[in-house]
Order: sequence, then structure tokens, then C-alpha cells
Amino acid sequence: MLYYLASFFLKRFGPARLLQSFTVLIVVSHYVGFVVTALLMPKFYPILPVDRGRDFVPGAEASKGKPTGAGAVFISFFVFIVLLVAPLEAFHVWILGFTWLSMVTGFLDDRSSTSWGEYRKGLLDLFLCATSALVITHFLRDQTAGDIVCWLPFTARPVHLAPWLFTVIATCMLWGSINTTNCTDGVDGLSGTLVLIALITLGVIFYFIVGHRDIAAYLLVPHLADGAVWGLITFTLAGVLMGYLWHNAFPSTVLMGDAGSRALG
Repeated sequence: MLYYLASFFLKRFGPARLLQSFTVLIVVSHYVGFVVTALLMPKFYPILPVDRGRDFVPGAEASKGKPTGAGAVFISFFVFIVLLVAPLEAFHVWILGFTWLSMVTGFLDDRSSTSWGEYRKGLLDLFLCATSALVITHFLRDQTAGDIVCWLPFTARPVHLAPWLFTVIATCMLWGSINTTNCTDGVDGLSGTLVLIALITLGVIFYFIVGHRDIAAYLLVPHLADGAVWGLITFTLAGVLMGYLWHNAFPSTVLMGDAGSRALG
């Protein structure tokens, strides 16, 4: 929204052009996400469920009774900030929507008096991942008008995949990502820290490498036309996650729960 508002105010206020700079938008969204999450998280403690305890997790008794489901707070902040700041297209909105839905399913499990069970949660995750993969395939196929073209690091030629095969691979990757991220949740800071490293790495790749035409050409990698937008989205998520980790530094007072780990995955 800010990106488009800048065009409206540009003739009346020259510095408004800064709001069309992705560098400025990334800095703004990243730090706004960090500050808002770090400062406002305690305000939501009264409405968050409490942890039921976990089997086979070191220090599980110390976590029992703590507020959980904090992912519902910082993922909602993330979606709101991206909608406010980024110039989004339909593809980006769909992915944001599925991320938020993953958070909702996790939060419903967090607030349930009894765990939903691994099979139920796994099937629900599989449905969301398969639907997301179909949407991704649809948009990527529109761009290539045929097979999905993928690039693998350190390979000279792109890989062409049939849409159905790409959908299957994407579903497996998304499903595996959700479940592996969820497995590391429960040990203070482990899940969030690992995901944060991945987000910053992806953000740098999106914005500074594949999103930059000249750098991509120099490094002989594909150029992603909307790489800057994906970089903005990624750094915004990194900002709210950093805010959560900063707020929840030792001693831990709140858990992200499935609401956070599933959406991050």
C-alpha cells in the first residue's frame, strides 16, 4: 500500500519517492516488525492458551503452563505489515494467505484441551501443502506457458519439469518443511533461530542476487523479476521473528507453539 501511495504523493512531496525504494521498504518493514512484536507481545498473553507440556522434550515441565501460540501474534503482524508496505500481486497474496492459514490450524491445536494427534495434523498439513503447491504451479506455469523451469545451483542448464511432477515435489518439500520445523519447536529459541538463519539467507538471495538483473547476469544465475518483493516479504518475516526471539530471550516467558512453527515451516 505504501508503495502505491508514494505515486499519489510524489508530485506534492518529493521525498515520497523513498517509499518506492525496496531498500527503504525492507528496512522499514524489518524494524517495524521487530519493534511491534517485541513491545506488543505481552499484551496478548491473557488471550493465549497455555502449554499442555510435551513428551520427550528436555525441560518440558518448565514450559508447562506458559502462554503458547505466540506465533498467532507475530505471524498476524507479519501479514499485516506486508499488506501495508509491499507492492503485491495475486501470487504473493495467495502465499501470504496459505501462510496465515497454516498459523490458524496450528493455533487451533494449541488452544485445544487435547492434542489433535499427529495423523490429524499431518493430513491437515498435507492438504494445505498440496493446495499451495497447486497454486504455485498455476502461477509458474502462466509465466512459462508449458513445463515448469527450475534452476539448480551449480548446474549449467535449467531443469524442465512437467506441472504434475513439480506439484508433487513442491507438496513433499512444503510438507517436510512444516514438519521438520515443528519438530524443533519446544526447545527455547531453536526453531526460531534456525528459521531466522534460513530467512536472512533467502532474503539476501532474493534481493541482492536473483532479484538484481546485473548481478544475476554476472553470476550466470536466473533473474527473478519480482525477487525484490519476495526479499521484502522474507525480511519482514525475519523482523517479526527477531522481535519474538528478542522478547523471549532467557528466561523464556512464552512459546510460539504450532501456530508459529507451522507457519514458519
